[in-house]
Amino acid sequence: MFLGRNQELNSLEKMYSRNSFQMAVVYGRRRIGKTSLLNEFIKNKNALYLPAEEVNDSLNLQKFSRILGEKMGIPNFPTVDDWNHFFNLIKTQFENQHLVLVIDEYPYAASANKSLNSILQHIIDYELKDTNIFLILCGSSMSFMENQVLGEKSPLFGRRTGQLKINPLDYYDSSLFYSDVSSEDKIRYYACVGGTPYYLSLINPELSFEENIRDLYFEISGYLNNEGILLMKQEFREPANYNAVLQAIASGSNTLSEISGFTKLDSNLISKYLITLQELNYIERIVPFGSNPLKGKTSQYHITENFIAFWYRYIFSTRTEIERGNGDIYFRLAMDDLSNFIGPIFEEVTRQFLRRLNSQGKLPFVAKSFGRWWGKDRAGKVQEVDVILESVDGRELLIGECKWRSSLKIGKTIGQLQERSEHFNHYVTYKYLFTKSPVELRNVDVLSKSLDDYFE
Repeated sequence: MFLGRNQELNSLEKMYSRNSFQMAVVYGRRRIGKTSLLNEFIKNKNALYLPAEEVNDSLNLQKFSRILGEKMGIPNFPTVDDWNHFFNLIKTQFENQHLVLVIDEYPYAASANKSLNSILQHIIDYELKDTNIFLILCGSSMSFMENQVLGEKSPLFGRRTGQLKINPLDYYDSSLFYSDVSSEDKIRYYACVGGTPYYLSLINPELSFEENIRDLYFEISGYLNNEGILLMKQEFREPANYNAVLQAIASGSNTLSEISGFTKLDSNLISKYLITLQELNYIERIVPFGSNPLKGKTSQYHITENFIAFWYRYIFSTRTEIERGNGDIYFRLAMDDLSNFIGPIFEEVTRQFLRRLNSQGKLPFVAKSFGRWWGKDRAGKVQEVDVILESVDGRELLIGECKWRSSLKIGKTIGQLQERSEHFNHYVTYKYLFTKSPVELRNVDVLSKSLDDYFE
């Protein structure tokens, strides 16, 4: 079953509707749902789907030749042993047709033949540009796709007419995979498994949340207990220091100095790792609302995909014991700590929720930024605002406090929210309280939203 990705599908459909040569670059981490997206897109279309493998050049051409022969209706089609000849055959056979040509896992084919980028550039410039062929290059190696395909030094630079970076699903689309559970469990699943469609498809609806997390992460045969290692090995030849940095961030070390203290690595070296991890969309750098993003003294780093955060926090350092069959004790420790882990994720979920409301015109204003703020107020007191949205005209703010824990002192929380809003008294402010369960607010200028509102 294909779930979510409506915006991505619409983007591909718009390119397809142009009725001219198009080249799209589609990329994202393994298991993120790229192949499912492309298969859904080409359904009922005239398409040639070519999945490359991590084999030598001859074997990829042999496989592609067989698929091309099947498409042309020619049994026992002979193997084409030259890429120029292969693409010329496609052009000759389909130049008068509206064809979608997908090369999936393109980095495998291009790594097996170092000249393939240049060959494809020549084919596009001299053979395909006047056809109605929609070429899609898809890959899981983020670094390869961004540097060797999209990068300005690539022979293919400037040939694309569109690109899609496939990111994890948000909390709402992720919940479509487990639509029959409670709103609280929907957030808990999203926090622990993230927004990768394949991982979400592994959730067994017959099991409870706790049983699913134990089976996926803490059992000897758990699919996800070694997945983090496989992701790192795909992107990095020597992932050890990247593992250390990600473990530090997942454990709550969010500033450069904290990460350096956790990993015992030099700050200058860590800065290079942080830049690379940002480029690959494993982490994001956050600055307080109103701060200059070019000045890094107040910035923090957060992992962008919840699966990675959960894996590095609870699995990375214990996986050897889990593989020996001792996972239950680490599972119990993780469940005991889960509220602490979910707290910051609930803040990000709330920002996603507000983005959805913003796109539907259901906020007090149209917002242009969604962030947080921390620092000292005018009295020198350290303060933090979980959610802060700014209007497009820069005159209004939505300020929100997020509370995941069930125990909540309403009066104290409202007082803190009022106090923190005074730091922004030169704006028109709208104050919100976001909680797990509904709360009743009386005689205060604060609106409340609970989890059920997030899934309306």
